[in-house]
Formats: sequence, C-alpha cells, structure tokens
Amino acid sequence: MKLAELYRTLGRKISVADQIAAGLRDLILSGDLRPGDRIVESRIAKQLGVGQPTVREALPALEYQGLVVRKANQGCVVTKLTRKEVEQILRIRLELEPLAAELAAEHGSAERIQALLDLAREMHQAALRFDLERFYRCDLRFHETLWELSGNAFLSRLLSQIMAPLLAFLFIRNMRNRSQVDLAASARAHVEIAGKILIGDKQSARESAGEHFQMFASQHLGWFEE
Repeated sequence: MKLAELYRTLGRKISVADQIAAGLRDLILSGDLRPGDRIVESRIAKQLGVGQPTVREALPALEYQGLVVRKANQGCVVTKLTRKEVEQILRIRLELEPLAAELAAEHGSAERIQALLDLAREMHQAALRFDLERFYRCDLRFHETLWELSGNAFLSRLLSQIMAPLLAFLFIRNMRNRSQVDLAASARAHVEIAGKILIGDKQSARESAGEHFQMFASQHLGWFEE
C-alpha cells in the first residue's frame, strides 16, 4: 500500500481526514486497494502517524461515494459486487429509477431540472475527453439530483443506498479496463432523459429512462460473461 506517499502530503490547508479520504480514494482507483480489501483503520493510522479516530472520520466520505461499504465484523471494505448482486440491483433500478424520472417531470422545478440537464451535458464533454473521473462525478451527481427531483424522500433514500455502490463499482471497473461502455452514448441518453423531464412529459420521461437503463443493464451484465 502506497501510504508513504500519502503521509508526505498531509498538510494543514484541508483537514487531515479529508486528505486521508482523498488518498484512500486514489489507492482504490489505482488498484493498490482492490475490491473486497479491508480498510484496517489501526494499520492505516499507524502508517500515517495519526490517531485511529482521524482515519475513522475519513471513511464516511468514501461510503457516501460508494467506494467502500461497512460490513458486520469486518468494518469497511472496498466495494465488491458479484454478478448476482449487480443483477439484483439493476432489477430494482429498472423498477424504481424510471418512476423517479416520471415524478421528477411532475414535481421538479425548472431550475433544478436545468441543473440536471447541465450535468448530462457535462458528462458528454467528459466522455469526449475520455475523462473517466469527471464522467463518474457528473454521473453520480446526475442520479442524485434525479432522485431528489422525484420529491419522494423514501424513493431517493432507497435509490441512493443501492445505486451509489453500484455506480462506484462500475466506475472502478471502467478505470481498470479503460472502459467497456460507450461513454458518449451514455451521456446522450442522460441528456435525452433530462430533456424529457424538462418539458414535463411524465410518460415519455419514464419510458426513456426505462429503455436506456435496460440497455446499460445488458451491457454491464455482459461484462460478467466475458
């Protein structure tokens, strides 16, 4: 683990916990920490020369991004999903996220929906530059915004809980394999969905979301067949 490099970067401009979170994120994306690896707080704290509570303070940011998950008797581990787990999550997504798109078209404000469209366009720019990290950040923010626009706090919370780890896992896999997904096509699909929501066409927004998410589900599951 390249924690020595992280140790040399610890400074005072941002909190130490935030720096540790950023460093651990880099270790995950570079492959030094692999899916399923445990984040051992005591070991990291000792190597960095900080208190264990400081390391513990850094982990919620990684949990929020879906990069790590907390498991009973294991603590935090780098997100790892089996084909069956991915399939189960995608099945739930195909039922619930099109509903979120429909509700967003019904309840979302024009200003917030425009922000959704702007995120989709930013995804497209990132795709053209093959900037995977920027694409992932915009993709996650797009979906978080979509869920919030539904106006249903329970739906938003459920989708966030199941989708953040999936999006992070797929992002990690894309980074490792230099992407097996047509990023530009994915971005255009997001632009289309946001556009349907913006004009308030509930049925069309739901159908467009369902169609595109089904296509992406087939692509992602296809990875496990290779």
